[in-house]
Amino acid sequence: MPAVLINPPAARLGSACAIVHGNTRRYEMRGVRAPLSLKTVVRGSAEWVTEAGRFELTPGTLLVVNDGEEYSIGVDALQPVETFCVFFARGFVEDAWHAATRSSAALLEDDSRPPVVIRERLQFAGALLQGMTAAHARAGRDAALDASMYELASLVVRASCDVDARAASLPVLRSSTRHELTRRLGMATELMHTALDRPLTIPEIAREACLSPFHFHRLFTAFTGETPHRYLRRLRLERARAMLRGGGRSVVEVAQSCGFESPTSFSAAFARHFGAPPRSFVNSQE
Repeated sequence: MPAVLINPPAARLGSACAIVHGNTRRYEMRGVRAPLSLKTVVRGSAEWVTEAGRFELTPGTLLVVNDGEEYSIGVDALQPVETFCVFFARGFVEDAWHAATRSSAALLEDDSRPPVVIRERLQFAGALLQGMTAAHARAGRDAALDASMYELASLVVRASCDVDARAASLPVLRSSTRHELTRRLGMATELMHTALDRPLTIPEIAREACLSPFHFHRLFTAFTGETPHRYLRRLRLERARAMLRGGGRSVVEVAQSCGFESPTSFSAAFARHFGAPPRSFVNSQE
């Protein structure tokens, strides 16, 4: 693999794995099309707008942008905002997926590389976010970064394989039907990830999947192990915790930004989920 590029021009993205590390108070770029990439914010907040929707990132939040998807980024803050993004070489993650999911014999017989598409755009915890934190630390020490790229690609593949494993649990027999239902549930999941700041109803989400509300509820629960309501509530609360840790916002502002009807209902739900009130997480790294 070619050496990892550091802050290359946009035209070089995709030719090799790259890190784009920014630190600025104001920045805007529109109409970007790049390979599969991972976006994080180390300090402050920044906004990415993709074909799927709008995402405001704060520390402790990771966004996946799929290959070829057009997006824009904007930073407008009083204090410098530090962003850290990884762009994979085109075919790099696909090759990792192929190697992880095929036997040696199959690798020799079938050289196809289907695109890897991630529908669960936002990550608030877990191995992938930890991998990005480790890559950021390595970049700061000028350590060898190629190992980080392989580790991160493997973690993306693991997330994709987890979707395949969950698809196998769907109560259908034909593989073609299972593939189509997985695609539709993925579209619904993506909608939930892009609408954490506004109310969503089960019928609205089900329409995105072209399923009846009852059929969607049953399949989504089988697919994720959570009801749609619990899944969406967990995402909202995890986003709220990340925003509180980032600082600069009151509990009332965070509650509104995460789609809760009132600060009171938000505080009660937050305390039940995390075992502590929202105020205890303000500017906290725990």
